[in-house]
Amino acid sequence: MKHIIIQIESVMKYPPTLSLLNILRGFGHDVILCTSSIDEKVKALCLEKGIQLRNTGYAYSPKNSAIEKMIKIPLIKRGIKRVLEEGYDQETVVWVMTSISLKYLGSILNNKRYIMYMFELSQEIRYYPGLSFLKVNLEKLFQGASAVIECEYNRAHIAKAWFGLQKLPFIVPNKPYMDRLDTKMSIEDKHCADVIEGIKNRTIIIYQGIIDLERPLEPFIDAIADLGDEYALVIMSSDVEKIKHKAKKNTYLLPFVTPPGHLEITSWANIGILTYLPVRGETTSPLNAVYCAPNKIFEYAMFGIPMIGNDIPGLTTEFTKDGIGVSFENFCKEDIIVAIRKIMSNYDYYKRNSYEYYLKTDNIETFRKILQEVDREK
Repeated sequence: MKHIIIQIESVMKYPPTLSLLNILRGFGHDVILCTSSIDEKVKALCLEKGIQLRNTGYAYSPKNSAIEKMIKIPLIKRGIKRVLEEGYDQETVVWVMTSISLKYLGSILNNKRYIMYMFELSQEIRYYPGLSFLKVNLEKLFQGASAVIECEYNRAHIAKAWFGLQKLPFIVPNKPYMDRLDTKMSIEDKHCADVIEGIKNRTIIIYQGIIDLERPLEPFIDAIADLGDEYALVIMSSDVEKIKHKAKKNTYLLPFVTPPGHLEITSWANIGILTYLPVRGETTSPLNAVYCAPNKIFEYAMFGIPMIGNDIPGLTTEFTKDGIGVSFENFCKEDIIVAIRKIMSNYDYYKRNSYEYYLKTDNIETFRKILQEVDREK
């Protein structure tokens, strides 16, 4: 079987895409990666894994102006069409990765086997944010797919209802596919290594990920400042400048480190932060946060790191069912301190459960079943 993976954005920022590439190559299948974001790390990845790399011809950035995006959509779409014309045959499955990629497809997918692999929960996708009447026909794309993949149980049911699907989408949790890594790994990035060296004997509480309205971090900063020098809060993000002016005592800011290198820093943490506050008016549905399915859960669990997070179904259900963390009701330092102390009072219990949670999820077998079902449709 041959696979054409279409992802406009850089795959290096999407651990689930990296996992898919590893798994498909592990099956011995041919893989072509079609993307608009190619740098030396992407080239090195494809060379190492034996993945064919295809450029759409025009670089995409979410920071492009509306006019730039308007110009680039047909150009990138033409590049994708060229890749499919050259590489698609009866043995091929096309993978549509991320909501952004959907803007560039549409009729290109007609009469082709394709899988929708959605990382976000979007009820609508506009070509241009200010023009509500120019939208991607999501219902047609979802219904025409050979398989749909969502990363969480509730999201699968929501997508089924929104887009009138006959079958429940496959559920593939965002677990990274890699050999298990050791705790307290050697850190390649010198700045990050120096920071961790200075706080390695303290209780390290880490947040890794984007910083936006859905991820309020100020209450965590206040909580760690109040807990004292026994604790250290590490915030690792490409958006650290947004929070720099709010950092307090015992807060340490680290830059974005390309996956999977960021896990070298994660491996030193004692508690992991997960925060998802539903916000209206964003490009994704507020339900995207309510039923979050972060790969961070598995990145923490890989090292047996207990977690704290706000009380939403996507977190509390997993925390309660598997005993891997503690939810707090209100985004305030008092509730966060209570959650941290609850973890620390029974740390070995949460640590053991966290690692067992990681072990029991088998995405490889799920992908095998997905491909078997898709193959039957030929």
